[in-house]
Amino acid sequence: MFLGWLFLSVTVGGSTLWLEIKRAEQLVHALALKESAIFSGASAHNLEQLDAQSTEHLTQLAEQLVSQHFLIVELYDRNKQLKLEAVRQGQELVEQFIDQYRHQFPQADEFTHDLHFIHGQLWLVTLVPLRGEQDSPMGYFEGVYQVDPETFAMLKQNLIRMLAFVTLGIFFTSLLMYPIVLTLNRGVIRLSGELLQGNLELMNVLGCAIAERDSETNHHNYRVTYYALRLGEAIGLPEENMRDLIAGAFLHDVGKIGIRDPILLKPEKLTADEFEVMKTHVVLGVEILNKSHWLTGARDVVEFHHEKYDGSGYLQGLTGNTIPLNARIFAIGDVFDALTSQRPYKEAWPVVDAISKLVKEGGSHFDPRLVTIFAKIAPRLHQEVNDLDESQLEAMLQRLVGEYFLNTAFKVRKARDEFARTSA
Repeated sequence: MFLGWLFLSVTVGGSTLWLEIKRAEQLVHALALKESAIFSGASAHNLEQLDAQSTEHLTQLAEQLVSQHFLIVELYDRNKQLKLEAVRQGQELVEQFIDQYRHQFPQADEFTHDLHFIHGQLWLVTLVPLRGEQDSPMGYFEGVYQVDPETFAMLKQNLIRMLAFVTLGIFFTSLLMYPIVLTLNRGVIRLSGELLQGNLELMNVLGCAIAERDSETNHHNYRVTYYALRLGEAIGLPEENMRDLIAGAFLHDVGKIGIRDPILLKPEKLTADEFEVMKTHVVLGVEILNKSHWLTGARDVVEFHHEKYDGSGYLQGLTGNTIPLNARIFAIGDVFDALTSQRPYKEAWPVVDAISKLVKEGGSHFDPRLVTIFAKIAPRLHQEVNDLDESQLEAMLQRLVGEYFLNTAFKVRKARDEFARTSA
C-alpha cells in the first residue's frame, strides 16, 4: 500500500506540478501580452520605414515597459532585422543568461514564450508578431518579462497548495482503501489456501483409492511418501522439487486405475504378456497427469520410478543421472517399503536385510549415492512409522506435506495479520 501511495503521489503529483507550471506560464504570458499590446493596433508603426518622430515614440513606449516589468524590449521588422532596443540597467548577468533563449522567431503568426527561474526571480522570454490596424503584419516584439514578487508569491502558493491537496487526497484515499484491500487480500489468501487444501485432499484420495485397489491398504502410499520425503530432505532437495516429489509419491501408481483386475490383483507371478500389460500403467499414469496442470510436477516419479540405474528398467531404459532425481529418490523408498511390508505372498523382511538388499543393488537398480544416504536414516524412519495405524500415518503426513504446500500461504497470511494488528 505504501509503495502504491508513493507511486501515485509521484505520478499524479508530477503531472499536477507540470500542469500548474504550464498554467503559471500562461498567466505570466498573458500579463506580458497585455503590456506589450501598446505596440500593436493603432499604435503600430511601419518598422521598415521609421522616421525620427516614430523612433522617438517607440523608444518612449519601450522605456516605459522597461521601467515597469520588462528587462529587455526589442522590436524587429518583418525581415527580422532589429530596429529598436531598450534594456534595464543593472541586470547584465540576467541578460547574458537569457540571451541564449532569444531570437527564436515564431512560425507564421504564432507566438513563443519560455519561462525561466534565475537568481530567485521568475522571467518570461516572449516573442510576439505585431499587427497593424488592418491586421497586417508589422514585425515582431521580443521582451524579457520579470514577474513581480506578489505574482510570483501567488504562483508559488497556488503550486504548493495544489500539490499538498493532491498528496493528501491520495494519502487519505489509500488510507480508506487499505481495510478494503486487506479484507479482499485475506479472502484471496483464504480461498487460495482452501483451493490448495482441496487439491491436496483430492491427490490423497486418488492415490489412496489406487493403493486400496492394488494392496487393500493406504499404509503403503503413506509410508513410501514419508520415506521419499525424508530422503529428499536428507539430500537438501529444493522446496519446489520436494512438492513435486510428494505429489509423485502419492500418485506413483495412478495409472493402475486402467489395469484390469485379473492382472492387477493376480496373486501369482505375472506371465510375460501380463507383465507387458502391467507396464502400461506408466503410460496411463502420464496421460492422467497431463490432464491437470497442477499435477504435472508429479510426472517424473510416475513416469520413471520403474527405471533402474543400470538401464534395465522400463519404459525407456534410462541409465544413471538421466533418470530424474525425484524418480531415483522414490524408487528407493518404494522398494524399501515393499521389502519391509507383509503381503499375501510374502512375509515382511527385517529392516537390516532390506537395507542390505538396497545397498547391494546400489549401482544396478538404485543410485548408489542415494542408497548410502538412505541406509543411514532408514532404521529410524521405519521405527517412526511401523507401529502407526492408518489414521496416525495420515495425520503425520498431512502435517509434513502442509509444511511444503501450505506453509508459504500461512506465512503470508500471518505476516499480513501481524501488520494489520500493529497498524491498528
